[in-house]
Amino acid sequence: MPIEESPAAPTFESIFLGDGGPRLIRIPDYQRAFTWEKKQIDLFVGDLAKFRPRPDDYYYGHFIIEAEKGTWELVDGQQRITTFILFLMVCRHLAPATGHRALGLIERFATVNYDRRALELIQNNLGALFELGATLSGKDEHADKEICEACRLDQREFTRSQKRIVLALARFHEAFASATLDRAEIAAYIDVVTRSNCSYHPAKSKAVAVSVFEMHNTRGVGLTTIEIVKAKLTRFVYDHLEGDRDAAVAEIQAHFGEIYQMEELLEQSSFRGDLTLEQLLRLHLRVIDDGTKNGEKMFESPAVNASVDDLIEYLEKRLHFVDLDKKQPRSKASGVEYARAVAREFKQSVRLASSFLPAWDDGERLVGDVLILERELSCQFFLLMARRIAPEAGESFGKLGRQVLVLWERLLFTRDFHDKYYRLSYRDNFPGLFEELCREGADPATVLMSYVKDGFRGGDVTKDLQKVVLDYATTYKPHVLNNAFYWWREKMIYVIYKFEIRAGAKVRQTMKRVISVEHILPQEWDWKWIDGYGGDAGEPGEELKEKLLKEIGAFINGIGNLLLLTRGENSSVGNLHPAKKTYSERYDGGTYTAHLESREKWLQSSQWQPLILQRGTEIWDFMVREMIGIPMESPDTASSGN
Repeated sequence: MPIEESPAAPTFESIFLGDGGPRLIRIPDYQRAFTWEKKQIDLFVGDLAKFRPRPDDYYYGHFIIEAEKGTWELVDGQQRITTFILFLMVCRHLAPATGHRALGLIERFATVNYDRRALELIQNNLGALFELGATLSGKDEHADKEICEACRLDQREFTRSQKRIVLALARFHEAFASATLDRAEIAAYIDVVTRSNCSYHPAKSKAVAVSVFEMHNTRGVGLTTIEIVKAKLTRFVYDHLEGDRDAAVAEIQAHFGEIYQMEELLEQSSFRGDLTLEQLLRLHLRVIDDGTKNGEKMFESPAVNASVDDLIEYLEKRLHFVDLDKKQPRSKASGVEYARAVAREFKQSVRLASSFLPAWDDGERLVGDVLILERELSCQFFLLMARRIAPEAGESFGKLGRQVLVLWERLLFTRDFHDKYYRLSYRDNFPGLFEELCREGADPATVLMSYVKDGFRGGDVTKDLQKVVLDYATTYKPHVLNNAFYWWREKMIYVIYKFEIRAGAKVRQTMKRVISVEHILPQEWDWKWIDGYGGDAGEPGEELKEKLLKEIGAFINGIGNLLLLTRGENSSVGNLHPAKKTYSERYDGGTYTAHLESREKWLQSSQWQPLILQRGTEIWDFMVREMIGIPMESPDTASSGN
């Protein structure tokens, strides 16, 4: 058939509006919530402006659809259609008389269940939302509290996807307010999408939809790691299950629906920077997988820094083989059960990391502390142990006693904090430690005590590990007191954090994010601050300058001069004289508060070294007593690390 005689290519309008009016469209819960941010929204706005004169040239993408009892479930393409729905909401708000038939999609669209009610409230309160101002979509975003008050949302349940929805709406509103888009052309902008070229695949069942999705999205179109894993697991079940494939696929999709619902909570509740689903997946596969891991060699793969390709290769092997060496093939039934178990167990790991650990941390701060100290190792430790300890009533997982947490912190802090560590032929063997912890009848305190006492080398160079570390720290005490800023930096940061926590400072929130190390006496101090100089006295002579630079340089980077702040706070106090520095009241304790009482002493340059040395000695004593400790004889002697 000649091209000019070919049937018209499908458009957005022919697919989603049709002759019978707008389709009922639903985003299934196993899809991710709304993820588009300013960059993608601005590209969409740019497309509307560019293609307004020629909408028939615009391509809006591919959609995979599963018909479900008169409703179209969007298996692929939800970000694009959600964006269009949000744009339509703004158009209707600004020009309610437009009457474009596409506006009917607004009431026929349902997003993922956990954001559905919030979207309704946001839609009903657009006027109040837009009154917050154009800055809502810029860098100086309004506080979540103001957004929730305007939209009548419960701030305790305000997700990041809901905030992205709000910012997308605000960005569209601003585009019209700034004349990036012309309000008089609203109907034409809607036409850009409705008349756009699209492609789509209406799948007959969940299994077929999954097959099409996996084929379409793993052949060049970028997916997130979690989406690829979901597609691989469901496709394997679709290909190999001899039975009700739709039910099995729906089961795995339901697990991922819950995973996506917890995704933003996972990022918000992290203890040292955001913990993404992809990062947690690596750690989960390493120590849990389908729930059957229990041996040292099994805990070594995949690597914690495995690439996406490595993770997918690992899953492919496990789906088809019992072992990674490809020596023992699985039966089809075993592979299907493995796929189901991985989805189920990963959901449990996400729940553990996003909800259980933060709740546990509220009553036992050592949980969060060890995650701050060594997030990946501690996360693996908790993923394993919380499953193996009997849960309390109403809990999904079990909690370790404080004694075990103290030992775990002690091991993490001391294992590599000595001069012999980098000369070892092998250094750590946490897979071996995890294997011992998983043995039938193993007592976690006893197992950890053996490692705390002798490290990972037993009778070799790390025997009596605490004494090895104590001797090392004692030898290098001058480095701690005079040069900690450049010496074992992460260890020193953690010691300062624990010291300030013990002194009552509220520094936890700062430590959980990106921290900056503040010099109480700035590294770029001013000659006018030196006793006897400044004003009419001028600067000291060159010979005295050289002497003072050497003397002050010898202690200015000592641990007693270091404090933990956010980057913004560090910039704001910056190079002020120590006597003029004040620290935010939100820290409320420790050195942050005590500094107010000592500021007068800082006016005298002769007091700088004694002040820094005094605090430094207190921190060093704390480190030796609480973080290193004396060699322990039994688990019962483990002291509190908090």
